[in-house]
Amino acid sequence: MKQLIKQILFLFAFSIGIGNAQSQETDFIIHTDMQTGGIQKIMHKNDKHNMNWIFAADGSELEWFTPEFGWGLGFITIEKAGKKETFKWNSISNISVKDGKTTYTYNFPDFNMNITRSFNNEGELIENFNVENTSSKDLKVVDMGIYTPLKDWYAGGAEVCMTSRCNVHVWAGGYNSSYLNAIRMGTEAPHLGLVVTDGSIRHYELVNTSTMPRKVAGSNLRGGITLKVEPKTIKPNSTYGLTWKVFWHNGYEDFYAKALANGTVIAEADKYFIPLGETAKMRFKSNKKLENVSCSVEGTPISFKQTGNVITAEFKAKKIGDKVVTLNYNGKKTVINLYFSLPTKKLLKKRVDFIIDKQQMKDKSDPRFGAYMVYDNEENEIYQNIPFKVDHDEGAERLGMGVAIANWLQQFPNSKKKYKESLEEYYQFVRYKLQTPEYKVYSTVDHTKRHRGYNYPWVAAFYAELYKQTKNPVYIKDCYHTMRKWYKEFGYDFYAICVPIKKSIDYLREAGFNKEAEILLNDYKMVAKEYDKNGINYPSHEVVFEQSIVSPAVNFYLELYHITKDKHYLEEGEKHLKILEAFNGQQPDYHLNEVGIRHWDGYWFGKRQSWGDTMPHYWSALTGRAYIQYYAATGNEEYLRRGKICLENNLCNIRDNGTGAAVYIYPEKVNGVKAEFYDEWANDQDWALFFFLEMNEILKWK
Repeated sequence: MKQLIKQILFLFAFSIGIGNAQSQETDFIIHTDMQTGGIQKIMHKNDKHNMNWIFAADGSELEWFTPEFGWGLGFITIEKAGKKETFKWNSISNISVKDGKTTYTYNFPDFNMNITRSFNNEGELIENFNVENTSSKDLKVVDMGIYTPLKDWYAGGAEVCMTSRCNVHVWAGGYNSSYLNAIRMGTEAPHLGLVVTDGSIRHYELVNTSTMPRKVAGSNLRGGITLKVEPKTIKPNSTYGLTWKVFWHNGYEDFYAKALANGTVIAEADKYFIPLGETAKMRFKSNKKLENVSCSVEGTPISFKQTGNVITAEFKAKKIGDKVVTLNYNGKKTVINLYFSLPTKKLLKKRVDFIIDKQQMKDKSDPRFGAYMVYDNEENEIYQNIPFKVDHDEGAERLGMGVAIANWLQQFPNSKKKYKESLEEYYQFVRYKLQTPEYKVYSTVDHTKRHRGYNYPWVAAFYAELYKQTKNPVYIKDCYHTMRKWYKEFGYDFYAICVPIKKSIDYLREAGFNKEAEILLNDYKMVAKEYDKNGINYPSHEVVFEQSIVSPAVNFYLELYHITKDKHYLEEGEKHLKILEAFNGQQPDYHLNEVGIRHWDGYWFGKRQSWGDTMPHYWSALTGRAYIQYYAATGNEEYLRRGKICLENNLCNIRDNGTGAAVYIYPEKVNGVKAEFYDEWANDQDWALFFFLEMNEILKWK
């Protein structure tokens, strides 16, 4: 009988109009759990892939995504007479249907939660969440979260992800103009959008992240996105709530056009990571002229200009740090989050100094002497990696520090002797401790831990940068032999990060090693043939699918194009570029704008070992590098703009005192634990420094 009721109500919700009894067409297929009121399926009726955009929340996909986590359910913390209590709405008290609207009511001692769902004349889903104070005293909503468990999930690998998973770009700090933009990972429309039309969202958290089982959870599972409603005190017999609209769209441009048409104020800036001395330039766009407008930075009014539906403002900070630019309009508000930094030249030098002075192993009795190590900024000392973990060792991703310093010295060749001496010690460590005489690469000096494919191109990149810095042919031969050993050990079907493709060929030729250059170029062409075979069915690596599996394909093809001018490589690179772009958001926040979605690096590389959105994490800068390369290949200035923003925003993990942060964990909470922090370990973020430094060199490839 319950199943029959569920089917009847599903069909009713699918076909009924709003405010009348006429049939209303919609592209949505919605399945609702009639015990909880949570939505278990959101589908498009014409989607040939039959994608369910959300976790079913019935335990069928992940056993811990149980019915209480269905779309539209959630929790609320109420304070009454100084006492706080948290309630969850997940058991329906009453259902009513009126004028094409279905209302689910959840009764609690002092309030009711009412969820009303309907479709408008355009077939869009309208959801209203209304808290009704039924008591005789004020109720303070201290905390309120609504589950929107969109399927940002890599289980099944690229083949499944292309058609049945989505990258979810969350702007939950936009208050009255907050939104979600869910892009199918394979970029094929339709895509799903959500915009707030009444009420305010202040942040988001993630629930249901899990370490195991690894193939479906861990690094492969972002978790359940939970939107946080702005707190409010509700008077007796009064209500407070939120309304949002869910709709289909054809991509980023279409999403923002529809968001704008629905009253969202679209906020944007020319750049979000801004060196002191530069001016932030911002824009706020609306579908009609806004009234009662004011603009401020942390409470201090700033001037603005209003021309029709566009408001522009500028701000120049005097101090380093976060700056929240708030636009108030019509009794509502939205924000832009900026970061003002040291001038980049000074910032990068501070970081290089910190690495050399604090992060290099100076103990000659330690077999890791000369290594650049993980640094604990809480303890103010090198982390010795006890107990041993592979992502905290003396090799692997830590090689980025050497690569960055070698590139930095190219740009500042008259720097003091200490930099070159430090780099020479590091070379001795890499060549004679991490590598065997035959160029086999290990992550540790004892050669007993991981023999890992990723490590080889990082070592080769270090040697390439040393050659460019010194013109010593020994280093480019080291690069060559390392790359040849890599292909012998791992073959051609590996999507490696930061392979020095063009540099290795250019520098070998410059040093007179033309035969070696042709041999290595042939290796690169063999890799491209494997990539051609795979297409967008990317093989699984340490994470079964991710941004840094797609970005190597883009960078690889584009570098081959720059070497050969063969249009095939450019065209293939463009196919992968579209998929890479889908990982990047356009939210007005330096943590998020043109930063790729990643959500596992804090667990593996950070001191706190926290899952959750790492916004940013330095490998997201690979996308910025790809954009810059694409600009150099095509002259498309939009990619130059976006590439610069990506590379600049990633510098926020290099702190103004020269320390580094492995990641920034962006959500308010992850699994109920407070987040919003820069991790205390300096671990690997210097790849972002390298990509930023390298940008001007790539621009010369144009």
